[in-house]
Amino acid sequence: MAFFHAENAMLDPALVAAYRATDYVLFVEDGLEITLNIGRPSPEFDRVLERRNATTAVVVTAYNPRSVVLAEAENRARHEQLTELLDTGGYDHALGEGRDPTGQWKAELECVVFGISLETGLEIARRFEQNAIVFVARGERPELLYP
Repeated sequence: MAFFHAENAMLDPALVAAYRATDYVLFVEDGLEITLNIGRPSPEFDRVLERRNATTAVVVTAYNPRSVVLAEAENRARHEQLTELLDTGGYDHALGEGRDPTGQWKAELECVVFGISLETGLEIARRFEQNAIVFVARGERPELLYP
């Protein structure tokens, strides 16, 4: 199964730059948050992976397919479909949020899926018509990948 770094995909460079600049936030217990940024290692996230007995994680959303902005109700319904798919599949996951540090884009709910293979993460992204996912391996830098 082929995948590409988003920089090599046929996406608008401004869109890729926005994805790369996004703060990918994991909601941790007790109101704590851990932020992932593309290309920056996160010892805090590595500890979460360790606690969940996982070596990898994928950050994926169902919001705004192909970066076409949908109504909030439609995005919420898509998010519920994503969480139902993850629950039914028995995937360990937690909620998160993709935040645009410039404030130009509204924050999007996302799921951080632990212990999932890259191939499965990319398949989920394709199913929900997403342009990219974030893939994280313990001890490595988060990568933006295009299905």
